[in-house]
Amino acid sequence: MNEKYFVYILLLIFVAVIIMSMLFLRWCMRLRYLQNLARINILKRQQKMNQNTFFATEVINRCVRLLYIDCCPAAKSALISLIAGHTEYATDFLAKKEPRLALLLQAHSHLAAAYGKMSRQKRLWKSSPQYSAYFPILAYLMFNRKAMEKAVAQSDKYLKDTASQTNLAYHNYIASYAYLYEGEMLSASQSASAALKFFQKKQYAVETAACHLALAEIYRISCVNDIAETMIDSAVKIYQTQKTPLFEAKAIVAKGMLMVFENRCEEADALYEKALNMPITEQLRADIYNQQTLLLLANGKNSAAEKLSETAVSMQETLKNKHGLALALQLAAQIAFSQKKYAKTIRLTRRAVGMYEQQQNYSAQAECLYLTAQAQCKQHAFGEAEKNLRTILSLNRKHPNSFHTANAYSLLGLIYMQRQDFQRAKVLFQQSLHLEQSRQRCEGMVADYADLALIEELTDNLETAASHRQIALEYARQSGDTELENLIQKHYNNRI
Repeated sequence: MNEKYFVYILLLIFVAVIIMSMLFLRWCMRLRYLQNLARINILKRQQKMNQNTFFATEVINRCVRLLYIDCCPAAKSALISLIAGHTEYATDFLAKKEPRLALLLQAHSHLAAAYGKMSRQKRLWKSSPQYSAYFPILAYLMFNRKAMEKAVAQSDKYLKDTASQTNLAYHNYIASYAYLYEGEMLSASQSASAALKFFQKKQYAVETAACHLALAEIYRISCVNDIAETMIDSAVKIYQTQKTPLFEAKAIVAKGMLMVFENRCEEADALYEKALNMPITEQLRADIYNQQTLLLLANGKNSAAEKLSETAVSMQETLKNKHGLALALQLAAQIAFSQKKYAKTIRLTRRAVGMYEQQQNYSAQAECLYLTAQAQCKQHAFGEAEKNLRTILSLNRKHPNSFHTANAYSLLGLIYMQRQDFQRAKVLFQQSLHLEQSRQRCEGMVADYADLALIEELTDNLETAASHRQIALEYARQSGDTELENLIQKHYNNRI
């Protein structure tokens, strides 16, 4: 009899375990369904935002899970609101239990407000392995490069030993941009690839696409354009699958920029037009106008570029987008310079320089300072030009960028040559040449050797002048610039 009861008890336990397992499986399936629904609807809502958007699948999943297991009516109301794509109610509810998680959720719809609060609590964020990877991502989206790089450097010291694999993947993603800005391409590629591998395994589609775009930027700067194009195409396919036309359009614009750098102007124009015909925000439309202005400038269509530039500047001002406005002003200044409107060039670049300085975009700041100095030289305001060029050299000591620094040394050399201080001019050209050689920039080396040849000629060192001019000619041939080669060859023939 006891054995019979024992069998019944075992059978009852077995049935109970089966029922509990089925209920738990149903609970998990429902949770995954709600998490997926929340992700889809938040993405849909972000399609209408005229700002950079933050998206972290892990954050959304955690928020839905916390609300799902909470049985109180307020939690259920917050959950219903969240799965509909509205983060506000859920943010308020979670703020009492998980304040940092609540701020990250708020960043999905109110990025600037969330980042402002995080900045005031940054020590708390940086000291937490669970959350420290997210702060630099938000700083990057807010164009605060200095804060992003500093946060990445601080979290990198301990995050790899203490954080989960998920948080480490988010850290690797943003670290790839920090390495990219420092010019460490190998480290940037390794970090982005590690993040990509993890996000692909977890099937985090948005993060996977973001890693593809990060790698595309790394490969583009490294001049591996075929792989960069493949990465962008992969991101486009993901956004198409996710049915997120705004993000798809942004990836298409990134491909258009790559086409411009490859001088594939017709393809770039077609991609920009395709993006403009998609359901996009006014902010992206204004950014595309900036890129189209650059394309028109590259094609020498200055009148059309000027007209489109005016539209871009007006739109960026209306949208109060300082990042886009700075670029629009810089492009307008380049157009004015090509039209020999030097006073207008200086006026526009000064506005752009101030904005780039606030954004800590030192490379763009140096580029605008150089354009200002060029315009001032055209006005024979050599003293003012020298001040701006010295500012570029000063910036370089804190934020190295040999491209702009080499240009600054070269133009300073021309200023001193104009003053007939040939010895000082020669030293400046040699400094420029050293930087150009370190980056193997052929066009820069052509200019420096040609200028050095002119100095040697003016100081009656004709043999050395001929040698420098011959080297300039050889580098001109290597650059593939036929016009530049013909110019050097003509000058060389006139001197022999």
